Amino acid sequence: MMRIQLPESLKSQTFTTWVCCAYLFFAHVPRTTAVVNSLIGLMLLSMVVLLMRRQLALNLKSGMVRAFAAFVIVVMLGAALSPYREESLTPLRRDVLPMILVFVLLAGQKRVAQHNQQRQVALLAGWSIIGAFMCRTFLAVSDWLQQGVQNDVYSIDRAAARFFDFFAIDATLMMPIAVAAILYLVMNRGVRALLLCSIAVAWLLIIVSGVRAAVVALGLVTLLQLLPWIWRHKLSALLGIAVLAVGLVASSPERLARISDRYATIVSADTYVGKEAGYSSFYERLSIWHGTLEMVAERPLLGYGLGWQKIYDVAYQDGYIERWTNSDQLIDRAVANYFRPLKKGEANPHNLLVQMLFETGIAGLFTYSLMLLVLLWRALRLLRQKTKEPAEQWFAAGTLAYMTSYLLVNTMNGLWLGAGATLMLLAVSELLSDRRASRA
Repeated sequence: MMRIQLPESLKSQTFTTWVCCAYLFFAHVPRTTAVVNSLIGLMLLSMVVLLMRRQLALNLKSGMVRAFAAFVIVVMLGAALSPYREESLTPLRRDVLPMILVFVLLAGQKRVAQHNQQRQVALLAGWSIIGAFMCRTFLAVSDWLQQGVQNDVYSIDRAAARFFDFFAIDATLMMPIAVAAILYLVMNRGVRALLLCSIAVAWLLIIVSGVRAAVVALGLVTLLQLLPWIWRHKLSALLGIAVLAVGLVASSPERLARISDRYATIVSADTYVGKEAGYSSFYERLSIWHGTLEMVAERPLLGYGLGWQKIYDVAYQDGYIERWTNSDQLIDRAVANYFRPLKKGEANPHNLLVQMLFETGIAGLFTYSLMLLVLLWRALRLLRQKTKEPAEQWFAAGTLAYMTSYLLVNTMNGLWLGAGATLMLLAVSELLSDRRASRA
């Protein structure tokens, strides 16, 4: 175990690291667009300065670096060749540019490598995500209380509650890292108490939000993470469950009844088959995937360029809606029924694999999957090593838990790299890999 303490060499050296971590923090907090854009500008300036001083050096033999570079090249090429080029430029600037900056600046600083301080940089990056999770949790609570506890994510005024909106999904990508920090790192008692409180409150919000995919994914992952602790501390575990149950009941008895009815649909056959074919929640998802893959077949290699919002334009402008409407196939009519009442920017592929194929094609999905496989392999290798350093154990356990939640929740969502925790884990993986190599 170790206490988190940044050394003087890091404090005096990496202004760039602090900027990158501040970006990771604010990118998870709505209503901070001006701050995020300013940090992107600072990162871009820092990269130019470090390149001029020859203080950036990525390991070009690294599997992660090569997979990352291949993915970026594929995404940029797909955007350039897309028939919807202009609509692809905004996500290219918003998502890919910060992605490149954070990865290169965190993983490629020479002086940090010389002083062997990758572990501290990794911890700082990790705590930027954990800090964002705690901040977002209490801001979401504030939104929810102001709107009224009778609301869930489907009835709340989303324009007036942007901290609460999408909180359930975002939490599935941050909470596994926070739980791993509690299990593997030593921290100040006050910080630990605040983090535990954040996790408990986040769970309350996720349950009342009514987002079934988030509850299933995060519930399974959290149970697996805490299983050894639950076995050793049965009484504390029961007390925690009781506190959560009291919180649910206190929020609203009527709300609890609605929550119970909604989550009961997870194990209901009607959710997947329906009383009539084509009228189940799962069948609607199947029809959306079917329609999207039909579009992908027209541009299988590089897709239509970044930005899933253009799926609406493709469906209408390329005649798919008309063909599906007039089809005698039930699944075609189902996807037409999904698109017709929606507006531009509302239609969604609702699956990461399908969305990646639509945006970046087979080439993008392959290179992206390669990055994630390298990340998982490194996490497993860290868990198997004989030297049990807390920072590395936290990273490895957090990565495995995060990836499990990430893949589960993305069966019904399309949350790819962007600026989130995935990017932080990729950069930290490269840092710790370099440190292990230098130590060996």
